[in-house]
Amino acid sequence: MAETSRLSEFDGLRAIALLSVVLFHYFQRFPEFYPYGDSLLPVAGYGYLGVHLFFVISGFVISVSLRSGSGLHVFLLKRLLRLWPPLAVCAVITFMAMHLIDSAYSNFVQTGFSGFAASLSFVPPAFWRFNFGFDGYIDGVYWTLTCEVLFYLWAAVLFAVFGPRRFAERAALVLLAGQSALLAAEVVLPDLVPSQLNMLLLVGYAHLFAAGVLFARVYSHGACTRTLALLGASFAVALGMAQNAGEAAILTLIYLIVAACAWRLPAARLLGWRPLSWIGLVSYSVYLLHNNIGITLLSLLPPGLPGAVYFASAAGVLGGIVLLSWGVFTWVEKPSQSLARRLGAWFREPRPADLPDGLQQE
Repeated sequence: MAETSRLSEFDGLRAIALLSVVLFHYFQRFPEFYPYGDSLLPVAGYGYLGVHLFFVISGFVISVSLRSGSGLHVFLLKRLLRLWPPLAVCAVITFMAMHLIDSAYSNFVQTGFSGFAASLSFVPPAFWRFNFGFDGYIDGVYWTLTCEVLFYLWAAVLFAVFGPRRFAERAALVLLAGQSALLAAEVVLPDLVPSQLNMLLLVGYAHLFAAGVLFARVYSHGACTRTLALLGASFAVALGMAQNAGEAAILTLIYLIVAACAWRLPAARLLGWRPLSWIGLVSYSVYLLHNNIGITLLSLLPPGLPGAVYFASAAGVLGGIVLLSWGVFTWVEKPSQSLARRLGAWFREPRPADLPDGLQQE
């Protein structure tokens, strides 16, 4: 399988994660603001699990990026350039839209200028609210970026401690052991661990990032007993945290799909379908823009229309946001990524021989 094909498969995974989250937000998350309620697409109620898939993908990509040999300072700078410029632009667009479009939903979610503090700093709103009385995120989906950045920092620390050859299995072990200890403490002594510490240590999602790190190990080196055992532990935590059988089934599917990519199975090539991988390419900007703007527009529709009209309207709203996101990708993301690559090239050390060529630019 060509390396470019493998890259398109991970873009396809991003597209699936994105579309799952979009369906959840457009049909289930805020039924009190939709003119159609939450009965049109009940299965979208599981769409929030797209975030779980995003976290697994992030664990995979960050593991590969750390092993590129550029150094931790370059790694962190490249991640900042990857995340922050599109976030800043999309936050401004969303802020303006929430103040220009008058609807019950926009009035419910809009913030003042102080909302930029939490939105652009990757620091949770609780800190800004408690210390300065600031508003929360400009768009609620930004909470996942805080988790992403925390994982980047933990991954960088663990990579510095364990080195490239031992990073994957030992980092996954640390993440899973720490998570399990804190979850056990919560069962034995509820409220013992402050919620801020739970977030700092990624208690709700450490197993997903660990799974991504381990799948990257499989992709590069193949599977060994230790890697499989740790993947099994990660999967067991995922099932243990599942709220119901439906959630457990979808989490199982997530692990199986990423495993198919990690083991480079022929069936995984379906994820490289060009339209799907194209959506994955612009998925970050779409993710940042789709929620508040999309729900605001949908909330303006009159009640009582046929379901097909609401589905078509949701598709049209998403299509417009995808086009806007393509502009952000073209004029903001790509230049910032190009700058990040140039900075990385200036400081790059010799690339490890076992790193797949096709994933160098992730």
